[in-house]
Amino acid sequence: MLPGWLTGKLSDLAGLLVAPAVLASLLRVTSRRGFLGAHVAIGAGFSAIKLVPEAARAVEALMALTPLPWRITVDPTDLVALPVLLISYRVLGEAMGRPAPARPVAHRLALMAGSLACVATSKEQPITCGDVEGCAPPQPQELASLVIGNATEAEQLIRVRRLRESVRVDCGVLLDDPTRALSRDLFANAETWLIAPGRALPLGNAGCDATLIDADGLPLTLLAWSAAEFPEQELVTSTENPRADRMITLQRAGARLELADHPAIFPAPPIETPAPAGACGASAGGSGLDWTVPVSRAGVLAGVTSSPDGCHALTLDRGETFFLCAPAEAIPFSEGDVLHVSAVAIDGGRYPELLQDQLALARGLHIESETHAVLALRGNVLARWSMVGRQPGAHFSADLSPLAACGGYHDACGSLVEPLEASLLGDGVSGVVSLRPGESAALAEGAGALFLVRADDMPVRDAECFTVPVDQPRLLESVLVAATAAP
Repeated sequence: MLPGWLTGKLSDLAGLLVAPAVLASLLRVTSRRGFLGAHVAIGAGFSAIKLVPEAARAVEALMALTPLPWRITVDPTDLVALPVLLISYRVLGEAMGRPAPARPVAHRLALMAGSLACVATSKEQPITCGDVEGCAPPQPQELASLVIGNATEAEQLIRVRRLRESVRVDCGVLLDDPTRALSRDLFANAETWLIAPGRALPLGNAGCDATLIDADGLPLTLLAWSAAEFPEQELVTSTENPRADRMITLQRAGARLELADHPAIFPAPPIETPAPAGACGASAGGSGLDWTVPVSRAGVLAGVTSSPDGCHALTLDRGETFFLCAPAEAIPFSEGDVLHVSAVAIDGGRYPELLQDQLALARGLHIESETHAVLALRGNVLARWSMVGRQPGAHFSADLSPLAACGGYHDACGSLVEPLEASLLGDGVSGVVSLRPGESAALAEGAGALFLVRADDMPVRDAECFTVPVDQPRLLESVLVAATAAP
């Protein structure tokens, strides 16, 4: 007699009124604090299943094991019933101070019936139309952001390649130009799905995602979208009366297949990743910064052997060798120098070159002899002597901006790399100094020179495919070299 939305709200009100008291009785709670805890538990559970689809599905799976299977509609508007918990606590809480009555069998049976009444709901009844005019059976639904609907007359085998789980994306950069931002190397192996005529394949997305799809007769096509534009919800997985904005229709185009126009469709990235060109090529061709730490951490330098790839083997007098891959000018040590080597870890702190809401995170190597000091650092900040307690500190600010005439490139991992150039200013430098990767600048106050080995933003990246300290969207590699030893 009443519409379903109204009976659902009334059911929520009634359930929240008595459910805390039933829970408290089941747990033999006799104190006001315990009664309050029962209300908090009921309120938290109710909120979870009305806000989080995963929580609702988990409760449905649990209830499916009982004689009372039921389906939960995730609907945040149902939270308007929560104030009833205050009424329950005020009205029924008075009973908590009364002596607990004896609980005969009848009382316990009534309590069990009350428990079932708090969770029971009307079962979904199958609709049988028969000869009723205008009656239609319910359409199948799935939790998804978009669906690919098969509008052809035959089954279609669709191949779907999703982004690897290790891929991290900046949604703004991805959606600005998905074809440029992505490389085929970032996608996992294909899954195959057989879609019957009139049915649709659901595609989920809880954040920002991209998918490559193709089929026999359908060229490789890129789908990219955000959950902000297409949030996950229950969508019809049938081509009958679908939501037009959520269905990507697979249809015939003569002897071939095509996808109907949709804002989530883009050209697929090229098969061969274009080589870095212009200013990007110089940045991509430079060697990176890397090192090993000797076990003894100190010793007399017996010799330095350099290789064409920019790595240098430093051998100590005890036969131990460690490596430092850095510009040759950043290796000022000579045979016979006593080297003191230590690892450097930067965890926290604020620096001008950090991206918004980021803290400093870097790892490095500090080497000192009687005549020179070297600090090699890799992370999201540039090297500074203050990081190892050395004076003078040569204080400077660094402003990082995209490298002119370089729109970015894809590295061997498929990550999108956008090279940067640094502008240094402050008491530690003379005027404003611009540095590109591979260049160095003299610092003021006898602080030596700063070598910028690498400066990249990686808004789209495979976190498993590089050796930075942690997954982060900005990678800076720099080396400080001072002509005098630390005091």
